Amino acid sequence: MFNDLFFNFTNNEWMQPALASCHVLKWIGIYLCFTFIFGVCLNAIVLIILLQNKRRRSPIDIFIIALCFADLLDALLGIPLSLTSNLACRWLYGKYLCYYEGFITYFVGMVGLYLLTALSLNRYWKIVTPTKEKYVTFQTAYISIILSVLGALFWALPPIFGWNNYKLEGVRTTCSICWQDRTINVISYNVLMFIFAYTIPLIIMVYCNICIYLKVHENSRAQMAWNTIKNSSKSVAFTIAWTPYAIVAFISSFFSPDLIPPLGGTIPAIFAKSSIYFNPFIYIMSNSYMRSKLFHIRKNTRRTPTNSDSLKDNNKQSVSLKYLEIS
Repeated sequence: MFNDLFFNFTNNEWMQPALASCHVLKWIGIYLCFTFIFGVCLNAIVLIILLQNKRRRSPIDIFIIALCFADLLDALLGIPLSLTSNLACRWLYGKYLCYYEGFITYFVGMVGLYLLTALSLNRYWKIVTPTKEKYVTFQTAYISIILSVLGALFWALPPIFGWNNYKLEGVRTTCSICWQDRTINVISYNVLMFIFAYTIPLIIMVYCNICIYLKVHENSRAQMAWNTIKNSSKSVAFTIAWTPYAIVAFISSFFSPDLIPPLGGTIPAIFAKSSIYFNPFIYIMSNSYMRSKLFHIRKNTRRTPTNSDSLKDNNKQSVSLKYLEIS
């Protein structure tokens, strides 16, 4: 009996070796290590700077804070499991932590998608339809965040309770939604998920950002047009990070799973995790106020500001904050 139990335990799906060479998996693990470091550091920097300036905080900042907090959560709670499994060349943690890792990654991805959709809508109201600028308030921001979290939970929780499931994917060192099965249970979930958790939010983001660009371009303000392109880059970066994985998942779900080799299923999944540091990096580089706080903090602390210096600094911050409000 003991031998049978041992045989079943060591041969279940959670203990199988990875479907790629250990050399390749270690490189993936190294990349995830960089993703973890950059994700934690950059998101922490943005959070610290924005949280320190409560008096100057705008409703748009609330979306950025929520997005960075979600990415930081994913870096701290989700990345370590797949990182160590790739370095060990197999999944180390069994079924329940696979469900946990899949849930965290999927939940944070959905939160990020819905938050960026809400952020695009708020910028659309503020720039394209000034009559609706009254909706860009702190209350709207908090309600949007709550709805984003609830929407993400709606899609991330059902696989735990039986509508679809989480399983090892690709080379078997990361976990995600089951895409390959052809049961009604799995197909019904995947169809609705692709419609309401990817396609519709993506269409809204694309439409809002195109309208914003056209509106600004119509006014012939070159500098403002350039700022608009930079501010839209957060949505573009998220889309670039997740679209390859969405394509792979779509092919696996509705065409032949054999079209995607194991490594071809893993690389897009790993690249999607890059959005953890894409968003804060782009926000820092595209926002003059963030750059001034980050790169000139030592310079500011080495001298005692005079009254005229303080006045100039306040004027500079007010100009920066004007662009921050539509970022």
